[in-house]
Amino acid sequence: MEKLTLIVEILKLLIKTNSTLSTGELHSKLYSEGILPPTDDRVARRKLLRALNTLLELGYLEEVGDGKVKRWKLNQDRFKFLSSYTRDELISLIVLFSFFPSHYRDLPFFRKAFEAISRFEKELNDEERELLRFSFERIPNVNERCVNLEPELFKSIISTILENKGAYLQYRGKVYKLFPVKFFTYNGLFYIGALTPKGYRNFLVSRIEHYEPLNQEISLDEKKKKVKETFEIPDEEPFLFGALLPDSYATEKEIERGIKFSPYQFFIEKRKGGIAVYLVGFTGKRFASWFLTEKVLELYPPDTEIIEMAKNFGVKELVPKLTFQLQVNRQRFKTFKATALKILKGRLRVFKKN
Repeated sequence: MEKLTLIVEILKLLIKTNSTLSTGELHSKLYSEGILPPTDDRVARRKLLRALNTLLELGYLEEVGDGKVKRWKLNQDRFKFLSSYTRDELISLIVLFSFFPSHYRDLPFFRKAFEAISRFEKELNDEERELLRFSFERIPNVNERCVNLEPELFKSIISTILENKGAYLQYRGKVYKLFPVKFFTYNGLFYIGALTPKGYRNFLVSRIEHYEPLNQEISLDEKKKKVKETFEIPDEEPFLFGALLPDSYATEKEIERGIKFSPYQFFIEKRKGGIAVYLVGFTGKRFASWFLTEKVLELYPPDTEIIEMAKNFGVKELVPKLTFQLQVNRQRFKTFKATALKILKGRLRVFKKN
């Protein structure tokens, strides 16, 4: 019985550390957990070695290293479906999954993850599970989109990407031969980024009419070399600018904690009359449309201060296509304002009709 207990503790330890350990390291850790006497106890060391050799003979462990120092690791083939997690890790996963969009949880590919979490929940009592389900949830934005997707199409796209294979795709009546390299979401909708004979392009998954995998393959290195940006849109060019937001947008504590109103914001400061932010904007309808939903008190055109601040914060690493040329930034800022005014005029016409 004592040997069986030791074997179980060895397996638990190797699963928990998820790495190779020497005999001495195993002994030290088992001693710290009260399983074995100190490492200088020869009887204890012999018991440990017998248990390790038993696990090795049964194929549960593998011996690795150069032969001078024995190191031990789990034989993963014998533990394909074994999962190890702490109570805190389990609760963290449940909370994380609670923020996943509800309208995509029933897709078979994602449902497997939720089913796995449900199996792990057996470690919690009924009251704990109920408390977690009640306390944490994701509230969608009012303008967030969603669409029902064909499970087989979804599965096929993911398989193609993971196997580094190409595909024929029918999209808006045209047929493309491509290599899917990215699968991402934007505003609640799924997109694939793919390499086509004419270069990189994004495709909205809900508009794919037919998808047929090919046996042709592409390496991960090739993918990395040819894809520089996930959501590259021809009429979008980055520029620097600033804006003044109302005081009600953030408390002093939130400002201290670095609150961001855009993932492309790199500076925030409390000023007289409001909260000043510096950020990267983009020409084109997408950014302008979003910006019009914010309550902005004042715009700060690109100037030398904003550009120097962007340089100091390394913003170009976040947006490689950004330029620090003042004149270029001012021209793009002007284009952005013209686009926003055009969108605003169109919306005013709609509201004035009724």
